[in-house]
Amino acid sequence: MVKIIKRKVTKSEAELLVKEIKLTPNIMGYSFREWMAAEHIIVAEDEDGKMLGACLNYDFDQHWHKIAALFVFEEFRGRGIGKLLFYESYQDAVSRKKNVLTISANKIVLKMMKDLDFIMLKNLLDLPPGVNQYKLNFYWHYIVWLMNFYRIQEIIRKTKVYGYLTNFIYGIKITTI
Repeated sequence: MVKIIKRKVTKSEAELLVKEIKLTPNIMGYSFREWMAAEHIIVAEDEDGKMLGACLNYDFDQHWHKIAALFVFEEFRGRGIGKLLFYESYQDAVSRKKNVLTISANKIVLKMMKDLDFIMLKNLLDLPPGVNQYKLNFYWHYIVWLMNFYRIQEIIRKTKVYGYLTNFIYGIKITTI
């Protein structure tokens, strides 16, 4: 049985998430500090309370919420846990009257974005008209996101290790405008 709940992660869980996420080319990484500070983490647990995966989410503007890092531990993949985490993260944002931004290269996540009618973009410079009023908020968010020393190190390291950067797709879901 899988239980999906919104809660902060423990120090040991955050350390484990950072360690395991370093092994995937598709998540540029969030630091231990970011995991510990995040207010909107959705966690999948087994009946004993063991974490099976987590989705780090945060508000980056009064109107916008980002589904930032969706991760399921390898031994629990293929059971629909990622889908449960993503959908609960989405519902949490909608219940708090937030529009949603996410980014992924994962085919399963891209399908979920499509199923939820996200606007899907290859480039944030191509924002749709309904979002243009938030253009500066988006750009500022990504500048701040990128200017994180840990993330810069991870981008460089993963580019060297994997020899490429994945083609990410931005997903935007307007729920309140």
